Amino acid sequence: MSFIAYDPLLGVVKLTDVDTVGPGPFNLVAGTGAGRQSFSFEIMRGYDPNLGGGEFVFAQAGGTIAVGDVVQFNQALTSGVIQNQAVKWAGTANSGDVLGVALTALTANQWGWFQITGNAIANVSGAPVAGNPVFWQASGVVSPTAVAGKQVIGAKFATAPAITLGSGASAQVLSGTQAVILLERPNVQTQIT
Repeated sequence: MSFIAYDPLLGVVKLTDVDTVGPGPFNLVAGTGAGRQSFSFEIMRGYDPNLGGGEFVFAQAGGTIAVGDVVQFNQALTSGVIQNQAVKWAGTANSGDVLGVALTALTANQWGWFQITGNAIANVSGAPVAGNPVFWQASGVVSPTAVAGKQVIGAKFATAPAITLGSGASAQVLSGTQAVILLERPNVQTQIT
């Protein structure tokens, strides 16, 4: 299934689209690009019949990102404008990095949506079960295995891997390396001492 936006905003980038042009109503005025009006770190709400509601932010990819990768958002100042770039979570301990989960596959400099609340399909390792805490495991991948300084605050596993969402023709079977995690504006734990 795919999340469908339900915020009443005209001209925004569809939650499942990849935008190669980037933000701005200015692109439309200048006669370039798609002219979509989404901007860096805009929040959009959406709904999936099997996963429920969620919130998403619009950001530029700082490298190759796969569907379900857990990403961190880094900030860059470009011509006086802050850009939030998503890169696969590198696992730096106690960083406080803000995290999200990729809805689409992106390459460097493309724009897309990243889930920050609700039930998200994430790339995982190990054998998580519902209720397990979430920790960094590898670049863009999370696990229930505890790693000091690398716990995701505001997230827990909602399912085990390889489950079926929905039924009939609309059923979606997750792979053995995908599980649902519940997000509530997740971030990496920060220094505790």
